[in-house]
Amino acid sequence: RPVPYQGGHRAGLIPGGVYPTEDGYVQVLAAPGWLGRLAELLGDEEVIRRFAQPDWMDDDELPLLLDEALHVWTLTRGRYQAQSQAQAEGLGVMALNTPVELLEDPHFRARDYWRPIEHPVAGRYTLPGPPFRLAGGWALRRPAPTLDQHGAELRALAAAHAASPGPAVARGVDAAHPDPATSTTPARLPLDGVRVLDLTLVWAGPYATMLLGDLGAEVIRVDNPKFFPTATRGAVVRPRPGKAAEAGPIWGAFPNDDPGERPWNRVGGFVGHARSKLGVTLDLRSELGRETFLRLVERSDVLVENNSAKVLDALGIGWDVLHARNPRLIVVRMPSIGLEGPYAHYVGFGAHVEALTGFTSLRGYTDLDLSANGTTYHMDPASGTAAAFATLLALRRRARTGIGELVELAQAENLIHHLGDHVVEASLSGIARERLGNRHVTFAPQGVYRCAGDNRWVAITVDGDDAWAGLCRAMGDAGGGWATDASLASAGGRRARHDELDDGIARWTAGLD
Repeated sequence: RPVPYQGGHRAGLIPGGVYPTEDGYVQVLAAPGWLGRLAELLGDEEVIRRFAQPDWMDDDELPLLLDEALHVWTLTRGRYQAQSQAQAEGLGVMALNTPVELLEDPHFRARDYWRPIEHPVAGRYTLPGPPFRLAGGWALRRPAPTLDQHGAELRALAAAHAASPGPAVARGVDAAHPDPATSTTPARLPLDGVRVLDLTLVWAGPYATMLLGDLGAEVIRVDNPKFFPTATRGAVVRPRPGKAAEAGPIWGAFPNDDPGERPWNRVGGFVGHARSKLGVTLDLRSELGRETFLRLVERSDVLVENNSAKVLDALGIGWDVLHARNPRLIVVRMPSIGLEGPYAHYVGFGAHVEALTGFTSLRGYTDLDLSANGTTYHMDPASGTAAAFATLLALRRRARTGIGELVELAQAENLIHHLGDHVVEASLSGIARERLGNRHVTFAPQGVYRCAGDNRWVAITVDGDDAWAGLCRAMGDAGGGWATDASLASAGGRRARHDELDDGIARWTAGLD
């Protein structure tokens, strides 16, 4: 393998990564405010003592001690046992499943998520259920088509459209949205006049409301003046001088590396999605704050939130209350795993749910343990995009019915749609696919190779036989006899000798910038 792995656990302010258990792995990731409780859960007296010190953030030995205590704790438990014990304390630990194990996970079975289907060629297999749930339910109407099943019909439609494109509206131009090339009327964005209340946290929810704002909606972000939301406004309220960068490239990023007087308004993770939004501070735990918020509800079209499932009801602003105050209001809720089910009240970030749904098990090299995997956040933008889309669907339906509705977008269930082929494969074979590292299922060779210099790399993909011939020409003598080796003329032959090709390409790139 030409690329030494550079991910894994981060010995920094906040612990995180994949940790081994008695029967597999768990994903661990903590928010700064959880660290004291995490130390108590682990039961390590030295870690507890150090966290009790007022200068614990300056204790350079503490991250390693915490990491060691976490390993001891997870290795003495099964992955579901570790998950349930940590979640009982409100801590982000989740089991890491393969797609095969995901199909048996009790939460998704309890939510009746999976959809079995009979296919005329493939036979019986399982598909993901609804990516989000709206009023009226969701139906899987038919299996995937067989090869060219509808080809003749579609080709006839395309030919008819090409022969007669129709009036101007067919080209996307109408009276309400005139051609920008000729019109003197200011262009209106699609959601102009729509007001959105934003009760979102971290990334997935704020990303959804950012997209709605980009489409022209008036977005009003609601913050609590008495509560600092870590992982939304920064890792800590006021980073100590010279320490901000330790929080990483998202929560340690400030313009000119200066947190300023109000760091919570300048941290990179916040300003990235706060564009085009208005803001208001309301303490929803007080009668005045709650009533003021409900008056805003009466004058709004959409509310988006991605807090834990119990938060709205605990604040007295659950669906029944909101719907009574404004029957036209669309409420888009984005719980991590669902509003109901065994894990409904679990806490976590995108990395946790990626582990639970099988995403993390598919990443990494075949010769490395899964605990070497770094943390990714694919779920957040995937959820935000889907939530914005679901909002548009609900607005479209309200235009016909005049009534708002509750939309439940369980982020885990939406994410599983990004792994649809793996779910189908797991249900058909019962075997988890092998991790590929940087390789491709079809193209060969493919990899990331070291170049001359300090930590310099190049990515190379050979996507066909012509590209292979081109690479051989570029490598010249460094390619040895590859150019004339008939066994390498096809992708299958190159995949069979991928290790050898990787070694040769790596020797060649090592001498080039």
